[in-house]
Parts: sequence; C-alpha cells; structure tokens
Amino acid sequence: MQQLSLVLIGLLCFGPLRGQVLGYVDSVEVHRTDTIYFAFGSAELTETARAAVSHLAADRPEALELYLEGHTDAVGSELANDRLAQRRSEATLRAALAAGWPAAAVEIRHFGESRLAVNTAEKEWRNRRVLLRSGKPRRYARYRGQITDQEGNPLPGAAIAQSRYLKDSVRADGQGYYELMLPLDIGIRLDVYAENHFFASEVLVLQEGKPAPPLVSKLTPAVVGGKMAVKDLYFVGNETNLLRESFPTLPKLLMFMRSSPDLHIEIAGHVNMPGEPQGPGTWSFDLANNRARTIYDFLVKFGISPERLTYRGYSNFEMVNPTAKTEQQMRANRRVEIRITKIQQPEQIEN
Repeated sequence: MQQLSLVLIGLLCFGPLRGQVLGYVDSVEVHRTDTIYFAFGSAELTETARAAVSHLAADRPEALELYLEGHTDAVGSELANDRLAQRRSEATLRAALAAGWPAAAVEIRHFGESRLAVNTAEKEWRNRRVLLRSGKPRRYARYRGQITDQEGNPLPGAAIAQSRYLKDSVRADGQGYYELMLPLDIGIRLDVYAENHFFASEVLVLQEGKPAPPLVSKLTPAVVGGKMAVKDLYFVGNETNLLRESFPTLPKLLMFMRSSPDLHIEIAGHVNMPGEPQGPGTWSFDLANNRARTIYDFLVKFGISPERLTYRGYSNFEMVNPTAKTEQQMRANRRVEIRITKIQQPEQIEN
C-alpha cells in the first residue's frame, strides 16, 4: 500500500510519463574546436598555427564568440608557466583579430601547467598549446529520460542527441535511465536504441519553465517477421539517389545494426507507381530492388556483415498511399523498410 501511494504521489507531482529536467546551466554551444601548438618556451605562432586561426576566423557562420585557453608543459616554475600561457593566449588573440574576428566576441583564459593534455613532467609538445573554441552562449537543461519496452519494462540501451552544433551520446543504466545536457529553445533530435528492439526517433524542444516532453521511450521488440519503415529515408523520384535531407538517417540505421548484433534483416525497397502491379522485369521492380541495394551497400561499407543482410525490391506491391496525389504521399511510397528475418542464437557450448 505504501509503495502504491508513492507511485500515485509521483504521478500527481510530475504527471504521467513526463520528462524530468533536473536543472539548468549556462554553457557554450560549440561550433568548432581547434588546437595550435608552440615551440618550447615560445609564445610565437608558427605559420601552421596562423593558418589555423585564419581558417577558424573565416568559418564564422553567425554571431559566434571565441574562447581561447593557453597552456604549457610542466617544465619550469608554475609562475613562469602561467605567464607563458597568458602570452600564448594573447598572441593567439592578436592573430584572431588580425584575421577578422571581432574584438568584442573573444574571451581569453590561461591555465599554465594545471591542465596537461599528457600527464608528464617532461617536455611534451602536446601540452604547449592554445585551445580555440568558437560557439554560441546558450542555456542548457539537464534532461533525464528512460527507455522501456511496450509493457513498461526498463531496457538498458543508449540515447543520441543531435542539433546543429551538438552531438552527444550516453548509455542508459539497468533501469533504462539516461541523462543528457540539452540546449534550450531549439529542436533536438533524440534517437533511442536498445538491443533487439526497433529504434525510436523524436524531436524535442525544451523551454525553461515549461513541462518537459515525454519521459519514457517505449521501444517495439524486433521479432522475426517484425518490420519498421525507416522514417525520413526517402529517394529522389525515379532514382536510387537519396534526398539530401535523408542523409542523417543512414547513421541511425547503422547504429541499430551495431546495437543488435544478433539480428538479421531484409532491406525492403518500394516505389511510388499507382496503377497495375509492376512485376519482375519491369523498370519499377528493378528500381525498388536497386533502392534496397543502395542501403545494403551503405551498411556493408561501414562494417555490417553481409551475412546479416539481404535486400529485395517490392515494386509498387505495398504502397502505403495507392492513390498518392501530394508530394508527401508519394515520398511515403518511395520508402525503405527493415524486416527481421532471423535472430542469431548464441552458440551452445558442449560439456
């Protein structure tokens, strides 16, 4: 009874299946990171370092800020190294300003020998550096989610969050819980995986002071005979070429195969062709087959064993919109599905 009361209190306080934001923090949405290196005892930029700074300054797509951090190796006194790190940061700042970076959008710091890249008291070129990060100040939320199956049983797995300047992955614990630092007020694509389950994708937009999106991602078991249409994986009309906006979907399919190494799948290709069924030997049948082959080739290229994969074209036999009229309906017909054909059982060890 006490346990039931606690559950009810939790539902009243947080709402069913709501997300949890555990706090907020100000940070930087990083656009790019570069590192330049210095000769022993020197704060003068090499030609290679100047070229790197110029390239970073040219790659400023919006009103980004620049953060410079000077470092040294551990040879010499702490005071001398602190001053040397400061001179390196200041020299890099002058180079950035000369390359066109606005002075009002730079913050410099120096750490001397306190943050060694390689933990050694000897001369080490990788410690004699300035780290440059360009990015946009942004407020982040500490977001907590959970992965379960359709019945609510927790699943260990992984979550990957991506936005324009963010890509972060984290593993879920034995109870399916994971935590991510996510920027506020922009769309975040969240992909969730668990072994022998179909993956799930959604877009989150977190806003301070507003309820978080759903806490629980319920994944469907990948059983033999099960299938899933891969969302946002669409082709140019009458071609085997993927639409450009489909490119980010390919790594999700690759991650699915890597996270479930026992699964064997068929890649099923489809076309948009209203009318009579187009059987073997027709142009539509071959197009569907070649679209499936495109995805097959991608997976093999990136390390998935061909023994786990087959591909097949289904022509216009299984259109989701048989009388498609809009571009969105036609895209849905030009799709790829993954179908589970086998789950490899662990080999039995004879006694």
